[in-house]
Amino acid sequence: MEINNSRRIAFDILKKVFKNKSFSNILLNDVSKMQISDKFKNLIFAIVHGTITNQILLDQVSRKLIDVRKTNIDIQILLWMSIYQIRFLKTIPQYAIVNESVIIAKSINHKFSGLLNACLKKVILNEEELFDFSNKDETERICIENSFPKNLFNLIKKGYGNEIAKKVAADCNQKPVISFRVNTLKISEDDFFNKNKEEYGLEKTHVENCLVSKKAIVKSDSYANGEITIQDPASILVGNVLKPTKESKVLDMCSAPGGKLTHLSMLMENTGHIIGYEISQNKIKLIEENIERLGCKNIELKCGDATLIAEKESFDFILLDAPCSGFGVLKRKPEIKINNIEMKSINNIVELQKKLLDTAYYNLKSKGVMVYSTCTINPFENENQIKEFTKKYKDIEIIEEKQLFGYEMNTDGFYICKMMKK
Repeated sequence: MEINNSRRIAFDILKKVFKNKSFSNILLNDVSKMQISDKFKNLIFAIVHGTITNQILLDQVSRKLIDVRKTNIDIQILLWMSIYQIRFLKTIPQYAIVNESVIIAKSINHKFSGLLNACLKKVILNEEELFDFSNKDETERICIENSFPKNLFNLIKKGYGNEIAKKVAADCNQKPVISFRVNTLKISEDDFFNKNKEEYGLEKTHVENCLVSKKAIVKSDSYANGEITIQDPASILVGNVLKPTKESKVLDMCSAPGGKLTHLSMLMENTGHIIGYEISQNKIKLIEENIERLGCKNIELKCGDATLIAEKESFDFILLDAPCSGFGVLKRKPEIKINNIEMKSINNIVELQKKLLDTAYYNLKSKGVMVYSTCTINPFENENQIKEFTKKYKDIEIIEEKQLFGYEMNTDGFYICKMMKK
């Protein structure tokens, strides 16, 4: 009965994601608290994450089987998740997938159960043929096979070239590694590595104080007592590039969830003064919890609009980790792929970034250093944005600029630009 419930729970979550634009990570967080065995929690996670990640492909396969205009959306979602299991979860008996999907179909509308049964049997008999899109042109085929939105592919292709667009599309379905930052306010990287290497299968990375774990580590004592915090290598690189010195005055303009903010505190060894701004009152509590857990003593948190900060030329270092389209974190947030990517909303983000950059310039001391970063792959928000900024303010000099696409070392995609006010 528990397996049936697992699929029912997965189906209910997927309906909320596809119909109400809910975020799966929040809904799956509720699942992790349920009183069911880890085996069934893992099945729910696999079905939900896998169906969202592969939705464009699953939809194209289902269109070979049904007329989507005449098929109830709930049945389409159920078909996607069932096809996903047949194609990608090979250890599960196919009859179990079909039987339990038919039971769920009956609860939606009895007349659709026969259709679903017939469709799934066709998938089992003609799987390779249904998943073959070699008759499409190259771009279309790559986008379908990797469940990558075509308009995003074209945006990346226009900005960075066809080869990079192809690599980003292929990379977006990789399973992200479990990476974390060792908090040197409490323990050195070497001590932590040597102490926990065997238990968690730890590996060092190319980024200072960043380790990778083979096992989930978020529920460990080391996490609870603040020796580590979950953070992607590319995100850790942002703080390492800014590199604020001890006893300096630092501004973090957009602080949630606090990974980079607490990293700056660590780099400064709890000296100096950091002011962290966050516009969302709801996120302040989460940042405060992270500050407390990690033992950061030099942070002053303010809830407010960062475009209105007016402490003229008073900061030695500024971090502007700007709101962005998030195209660099598709591995972690696959919903971004299924929500319509509209140029209008991207243009609104670009305008907000401009205002934040103006504010950063106003508040940065002469000879002060700032880093502008985003977790996206989009020239309008990244290189072009900074080109405009340095054209507007002639005394801003670029020291270092890098675009990480995420496929290089299975990290998030990030843009990082370090600048100095002359």
